[in-house]
Parts: sequence; structure tokens; C-alpha cells
Amino acid sequence: MCEPNASAKSSLNTRTLSENGKTLVAVTTCSRPDLVRHYLPKLISVTASLKQVDLLLGIDGLSSPGNCESLEFAQSVGVPCVVSEHPEGVGISKNRIVSLLGGYDVYFFLEDDVEVISDGLFRDHIQYCQLTGYHHFSLHQPDRLVDELEPTRVEGWGVVRHAMYGSAQVNFFSRYALSKVGGWHQSFAALRRGGHTEHSYRIFRAQLAPAPFNLIESLIDECIWRDPPAVVHHRINGHTIADNQLYELENKLIADEIDYAPFSAQYQGQIIF
Repeated sequence: MCEPNASAKSSLNTRTLSENGKTLVAVTTCSRPDLVRHYLPKLISVTASLKQVDLLLGIDGLSSPGNCESLEFAQSVGVPCVVSEHPEGVGISKNRIVSLLGGYDVYFFLEDDVEVISDGLFRDHIQYCQLTGYHHFSLHQPDRLVDELEPTRVEGWGVVRHAMYGSAQVNFFSRYALSKVGGWHQSFAALRRGGHTEHSYRIFRAQLAPAPFNLIESLIDECIWRDPPAVVHHRINGHTIADNQLYELENKLIADEIDYAPFSAQYQGQIIF
């Protein structure tokens, strides 16, 4: 495993990375250094015009191939990282980030294959949150919405589409929503994937959004969507996939109607500057 040349913080609920940061934009990655090199510089440029915004790279396991390269590149372009020794999947990577950096008003989580076109992606999500009172949005290709509900028309702005199932390529959360429902369930660490739908259902049941998945239609073209091969195969041995393409484990947790899960991880994170 690589040895980062930097200091680390590990206490919970530490202050934000900058004195004035109110919004955290976090990219989560594992074993995709080529994508990090390709898309992170564009994201640096896009977010540079935004005030009170910090940019972070969450690296899930320095023991995984390619992750040391991602860390070295992020350090070379001045982007801090939250890293762990071993991988546990995207959801648990997000747990580490929120545990270490709990002082932001707004959290954006982006997968590493998303190319952001403009800062409107961030500005408009925050504006829609203020206009609608929704505390959680998801953005992805529209054909990933399943079991759609009646959309909401926001006067003077546009349409928010609602669905019972969707994707997590770009996620928006208010701090209040995360404090209310907690983090991604630790059960998914063994799978190294999954858990995002169950987490969104908690926000829906807490009446902080009208559906688990809420997509701002006008922002779909603010990103270029890529679909590289998955780092971890969807069909993990011994874990059944249901007709709705979720693990049966996830469907059971949704049915159990869990209110809160801690921001836990077996392998704790460090902030590397």
C-alpha cells in the first residue's frame, strides 16, 4: 500500500476543510485512476467560481489497485482526500466523509465517471432545495427512473420528477437530512456496493422529500454520463438479486423501515491534504 506524504485527521465532526465552506462536493472513487485524472481537473475548474464550496476526493481503500495513483494525482492538483486502508464500497466511503466532515450545510456526492459541464449543477440544486423544501435530490440518466410518480412543477423554474427507484450518480443532501436518517447501512460493506436506495427511502419516510428519488429535469444535461464497467460485479455470490434489481438484502432493509443508521465503517477514514 502507498504511504501518503501528508497529515491526517481522524476525529468525528471535525470542522470543514476551509473556514468558510458551506457546501462539500465529494467525488467517490475506487480503482479508476484514469477517470480521476480525466474528470477531476474539469470539476476543479467548474467549482472554482463558486463561493463557500470545498472539493474532495473520497478514495475507497488504498490497498486496491490504482487508488494510490488517484491519491497522488489529487495531491498534485491540490484536492484533499478522505482515504481508507481497505475498500468497503461507495456507501461506506460516504460514511467516512460525513463522519470526518460533518459541518457542511449541503453535501454533493458524485461518482467518478460523471463529467460536470457547469456550476449550474450545484447552484440550481441548492436553489431548488430552498424553493421546494426537498432535502434530497438524485441526478442521472432519466431512463434510470423506475415507477415514476406525478412530477412537481416549480413555478418559474422547471420540473422535478419523482420515482420510487433510481440511481446515485449525483446525489444532493442537506445536512439536516443526513443528521435525521444517518448514513449508508453497514451491511453493504461486504458487497462493496448497494445501499443507496434504502438510504433514500429513509429520507422519503422522514417526509424530507416527496419520493426516494427526485430528479431536476433541467439539470440532466449539466453532466455527461459515462457507464464504465463496474469495479465490483453486481451479482455477488450468495446474494440474490430481486426483480427490481436490488439485492434482496436491500429490499428487506427497506421493508424493515429503519429510521437511522450510523455513519459507520470498519476501516476508518483519514483526511489527506
